[in-house]
Amino acid sequence: MFRYLRVMVLAAAVMLIAQAQAFAGAQDFVLVNNTGSTIYNLYCSSANSNNWEEDLLGDTGTLAPGEYATIRFNSGENSQYWDLRLVFDNGVDIYWENVDLLSVSQITVNSDGTANFK
Repeated sequence: MFRYLRVMVLAAAVMLIAQAQAFAGAQDFVLVNNTGSTIYNLYCSSANSNNWEEDLLGDTGTLAPGEYATIRFNSGENSQYWDLRLVFDNGVDIYWENVDLLSVSQITVNSDGTANFK
């Protein structure tokens, strides 16, 4: 009886992991705020778009200095190159064009406005 229960729990765990991976986008990345300012907005738009998409930090989301956030994309998203725009608490914004999010898993934003892409 316990062996059967253990097998069922293991099977359920494997299904949950597989389902979570199915919904993960290949463009997912971790954004690290290595600046002295709070990031209020993060806009990511496909490089072939003429408009900024929605704020990925949401209406109430912010990223304080030293914090990080995992930015997730829909698993059906197929764009490779993205334009990124950050807006800080002091109104300053910085952006990068044509970032290959299929080869980047972490973006660290530095206080001088540069970024490290890993």
